[in-house]
Amino acid sequence: MDYCFEADNWGASFSFPWAAAGRYIKSCSEIQIKVLLCALAGGRFTNSSVLAEAAGCDEADVDAAVEYWQSVGVLRVNGEMKRPVISANDQPHVFSGKQEAVSLVEAVKPTRTPVEKKVTVRYSQREMHQKTENDAALKNLINEIQSLQFSINGSELAKLIELYELYKFDAASIMLAADNCRAAGKCSIAYLHTMMVNWYNEGIVSYADVENAIIRSAERKAFENKVLKLFGMENRPSKKQRAFIEEWEKQGQNTELIEIAYNKCLDMKGKLSFSYINAILSNWAGSGITTSEQVEKADADHRNKVNASNGGEKSSYDLDAYESFAMNYDLSDAAWNNRKDDK
Repeated sequence: MDYCFEADNWGASFSFPWAAAGRYIKSCSEIQIKVLLCALAGGRFTNSSVLAEAAGCDEADVDAAVEYWQSVGVLRVNGEMKRPVISANDQPHVFSGKQEAVSLVEAVKPTRTPVEKKVTVRYSQREMHQKTENDAALKNLINEIQSLQFSINGSELAKLIELYELYKFDAASIMLAADNCRAAGKCSIAYLHTMMVNWYNEGIVSYADVENAIIRSAERKAFENKVLKLFGMENRPSKKQRAFIEEWEKQGQNTELIEIAYNKCLDMKGKLSFSYINAILSNWAGSGITTSEQVEKADADHRNKVNASNGGEKSSYDLDAYESFAMNYDLSDAAWNNRKDDK
């Protein structure tokens, strides 16, 4: 009998149907699996004689095996496939890891503004293979990223294609971001994908945008490290502590004043309090104090006024006022539930 198979076959390299591996591989015979492998690896147009010689069996066995795989819905022969009856006990397969045959990605309109409506797109492994083979820039990107010690399985390849094809980041931008991840010890496609999608939502899409985002991130990290070193902190800051540090960096606070405020905090409270330090810095900013010399002058003026009034009068520069301000300061303009000093 002559056959015209319509299975996913790529010559010597071919995809193996999950329907066969997941549902029927345990119950099929040796001849049936041999015939299936020969059919998938061989040419699209063939016949019983060719398959029998390749599989080492009789033509009758080949015909019976082909009919079996056609009946369970694995092979389409001469344009026809018999759909198998699926029982209630059959459970759908969930792909995972390196054997994942289909990956879900989100299609987005390539604009600089965040996209609210997203459409689910399915990439089969064959489609991803074809995309990489047909796009030299994408293929080179994948090879280069792997040279940076990134591992790429089926789902991770889909995330790369999503960044490149749907979010419209060019290969150079993705490589720049990947190299930045590697330098931070984050050789993960998932981490890279999350970071770049966040950039996209902030309007960061071009190579220059990505380069500036990396520079700003490095500056923020360097500022944070300086502050943590001043405070003698070896552990990572909490979310609230990091919010204070980021706000100080945005305000242009210099580390010299932060160190002075830190020492005053220890003198007054005997422990580290980000909210108390922030209150001191805010008081200085409101008074136009930007240098250590101005701090010293303000302290001297305060002491002189207090001494002149025998402690009965307090100036606007009052350390006691910091306590009240710190306990009621709201960084996000929304009342925090917990206003205890954080350390």
